[in-house]
Amino acid sequence: MISSGNDYASALFMLAAESGKLDVFSKDLEVIGGVFRENPDYALLLSSPSVPKNERMQIINTAFEGKVDSYLVNFIKVLCDHGKVDSLENCIKDFEGLKKAAENCITARVYTAVPLDDAQKAKIKEKLEKRLGSQVVITTVIDEQILGGVKIELDGKVIDGSIKRQLHDIKEVISK
Repeated sequence: MISSGNDYASALFMLAAESGKLDVFSKDLEVIGGVFRENPDYALLLSSPSVPKNERMQIINTAFEGKVDSYLVNFIKVLCDHGKVDSLENCIKDFEGLKKAAENCITARVYTAVPLDDAQKAKIKEKLEKRLGSQVVITTVIDEQILGGVKIELDGKVIDGSIKRQLHDIKEVISK
C-alpha cells in the first residue's frame, strides 16, 4: 500500500499528525490531486525548466493559496523545487495509506454486477469489520462481467463469491 522510501509523504504525514490536521490534509490533498488529474499539463508546466522558478511558485500560489492549507501549498512548492511534481499522486496515495494504517482502517473494493443499496453496503461492511477486527472503508465498483454475487479486494487479497467464479470452479471440476 505504501511505496517504500516516499520520504515526502512520510514527512507530510508526520507534519499533519503533529499539527492535528490529518483530516484537513486528507481533504485538501483530494482537492489538489483532482486539480492535477483534471489538468495533466499542469504538472508538466510546474516541472518545466523553461519556466522560471519564481513563476512556477507564483502559479502554485495562484492555484492553491487560500483554497488549501498553507502547509500543502508549501509542500507542492517543495516538490516543484526538487523536480518531484510528477510524484504528487504517489505522495497522496502514500499519505492516505499512512493515515489509514494509523487509523487501523482497511480499504475494501466491492465488485457487484448491480449497484448496492445502503443497507447492503452496511451489511458487507459490518461482516468484514467483524471478520477482520478493523475498521473497513468500502468502495463499490459495478462489474457486469461477474454476473452476480460479490467479489471483494482487501489490500491485495481477493474474496471471490461471484457467480462467474463459481461457474469457473464448476467448469474446472467437470473438466477433470
